[in-house]
Amino acid sequence: MRKVQMIISVSLLIVALISVRVFESNLFYDPFNFYFKSNFQNLPIPDFNIVRLTYSLTLRFLINLTISLSIIWVLFKNKTYLKASLWVNFTFFVILLTSFIIFSEFESNWIKMLLFYIRRFLIHPIFLLILVPGFYFIQFKKTQIK
Repeated sequence: MRKVQMIISVSLLIVALISVRVFESNLFYDPFNFYFKSNFQNLPIPDFNIVRLTYSLTLRFLINLTISLSIIWVLFKNKTYLKASLWVNFTFFVILLTSFIIFSEFESNWIKMLLFYIRRFLIHPIFLLILVPGFYFIQFKKTQIK
């Protein structure tokens, strides 16, 4: 029964992550959303309100982080994993958001690609896809040693 509860909980949390993505245009200010869906290499970087965009990216990141941490908790029930996830996510968030803000002031094709990938790391729970297998590997190694 415990495993069924875990599968249902993780499934619902994954649906929550998908919902954030599906309703992104209604929930968040992001002029880069349509920009990157177009032929952005041939277009100038769109005008945007940096304060509003920073707030929106931060809000989206925090929503995804909350759901991601919930998934990690349901899967592992380990406070050390939660703390490690928080450190990794917040460290990269500060680095990536600062980089995004700085690079958004420049205009060149390689900067546009850099903005595309930085933004992707900010708005999608990519670190969840990296951390979960890592934590499973750590658990597997711990059981091998015992």
